[in-house]
Amino acid sequence: MLVLLDIIHWHILGEDPVETTPVPYRSLLQEKIEPGQTLIVKGSTIDESQRFTINLHCKSADFSGNDVPLHISVRFDEGKIVMNTFSNGEWGKEERKSNPIKKGDSFDIRIRAHDDRFQIIIDQKEFKDYEHRLPLNTITHLSIDGDLYLNHVHWGGKYYKKAKRFNINLLRRNGDIALHFNPRFDDKAVIRNALAANEWGNEEREGKMPFEKGVGFDLAIKNDQYAFQIFVNGERFTSFAHRSDPNDICGLQIQGDIEVTGIQIQ
Repeated sequence: MLVLLDIIHWHILGEDPVETTPVPYRSLLQEKIEPGQTLIVKGSTIDESQRFTINLHCKSADFSGNDVPLHISVRFDEGKIVMNTFSNGEWGKEERKSNPIKKGDSFDIRIRAHDDRFQIIIDQKEFKDYEHRLPLNTITHLSIDGDLYLNHVHWGGKYYKKAKRFNINLLRRNGDIALHFNPRFDDKAVIRNALAANEWGNEEREGKMPFEKGVGFDLAIKNDQYAFQIFVNGERFTSFAHRSDPNDICGLQIQGDIEVTGIQIQ
């Protein structure tokens, strides 16, 4: 059974300026791509944007004639996203879909590698399965180019064969846990609780399970005056009323069957 690549972002109050990565972006992958790994590309466009591309290459991060197992071309001028493979000196047959990204908006594109295909997810929604035309293990480089501001690039993750649960704890200076957030796939529930003086309080578990095995996610926890506000993939999931001083949080602990690819504290 496939389970879980999970992506966590942790947010507290405030907004920091977003740093951008220079474009064109070219990178040598330090290790061979394996099924279960995900490429995350986050950025934004401007009203004048025409096109940008994300490419997985063999041997070099350019179009000098080497194979390109996956070419994704986001085309605002055509209103389409085009996917293709360059092999043995020729482009294959294009696969096209309507472009869900709007000019001037930010975007979140994720490409997850499987044994037989790439799973492409745009802004937390399934977009396209692109079947491999070249072996996954031939990919060595990544490039991103075009009309975009590039904010975040990450490659990582793996399959967890027997994943059941994970937890995120916000820690106080005295060792108490201000928030214990514990998704349990075996129970199909998300437990929220707090620990004070080595004793757990009353569990809260209302709400549907918002996580799925094998599907990445973003988790945001906002520390408001009276409660932690918890968001999953940009949508409010629940709140957890403070049981201790909300300003006395000094640590973050993540445990269990989870692959963390990013943490932001603001």
